[in-house]
Amino acid sequence: MENRRKFIKKATTVAAFGLIADWASANPESDKFGDVLPKRQLMRDGTKVTAFCLGGYHLGITEKPKEAELMVERAMELGVRFYDNARRYHDGRAEEYMGRFLTPKYRDQIFLMSKAPARTGKGVAKQLDESLKALKTDYLDLWQIHTLTTLEDVDNRLRDGVLDVFLEAKEKGKTRYIGFTGHQNPKTHLYFLSKLEEMGLELDTCQMPLNVCDPSFESFQLLALPALLEKKYGVIAMKTMAGGSMMGNRIDTTPANIRTDDIPDMVDNTELTFANLHQYVYSLPISSLCSGCSNTRELEENVQVLQNLRKLSDSDLEMLKDYAAPYAGLTVENYKRIL
Repeated sequence: MENRRKFIKKATTVAAFGLIADWASANPESDKFGDVLPKRQLMRDGTKVTAFCLGGYHLGITEKPKEAELMVERAMELGVRFYDNARRYHDGRAEEYMGRFLTPKYRDQIFLMSKAPARTGKGVAKQLDESLKALKTDYLDLWQIHTLTTLEDVDNRLRDGVLDVFLEAKEKGKTRYIGFTGHQNPKTHLYFLSKLEEMGLELDTCQMPLNVCDPSFESFQLLALPALLEKKYGVIAMKTMAGGSMMGNRIDTTPANIRTDDIPDMVDNTELTFANLHQYVYSLPISSLCSGCSNTRELEENVQVLQNLRKLSDSDLEMLKDYAAPYAGLTVENYKRIL
């Protein structure tokens, strides 16, 4: 309860910033299920998605299907129409939940993506079939090569046919678009882009960490984002709160698998608010912000930031980066690696 009060109190400090209205809020949309959150362009062909995407990993944490169903229903009520997942999130449980509670009722109104972490062509082909079966759909809207790690990893996956399977899946209509993800080092993204260019190829999207700490350490924002935008990739932001690490070792907000005593509570120790963390990323030239939510309260708070979004000025963004800079590095950004 104390953390909840802190959230509300600190959220009111947002008014101290010089804010300008976000363009995405000016043209509200709706469908047969209700109002839809603001959308941004994701694909070169003009395809748009809601600027907030519900992450699949956290959805699969619970072992209680009813809790997952409540999360899906509340997300749809709030206007979320972009849904993330990946093969092997909780041994497939995350995809199975969406296959039970999301696609049977809402498939035609949502943009559905999943990801394949296997490192061989045979492996990702198998995972695509498993994903389609679990999600109860004939096709994905977006299928991504999951978690490219090192330059060697890129070379190995290309050698072992991963990209070939992705290209074939798109050609056969098993997925409308294809992309890639990674969170360890932006140099890996740049290397993969260079290999694609050598082959005369471009994918459609990239999902990567973008947050207020990122510009100060091994920065995806400064290194990878400009290259992706130049090639007109749709950029999906993740790790907006560093997977929860920005809140230190709080039991109620930090996932148990990364909670350690040596992670400082950046939000509690600075003028940053929870809302600022998302506002900063929404102010970047991204297509969507993908965030996992452990319960419907977190979902509602995340969506509220977008519903009331004001784009921060350059000076505001610099101020937020200055607050966060002392916390940048491998302790808080514990998903990164130095190549």
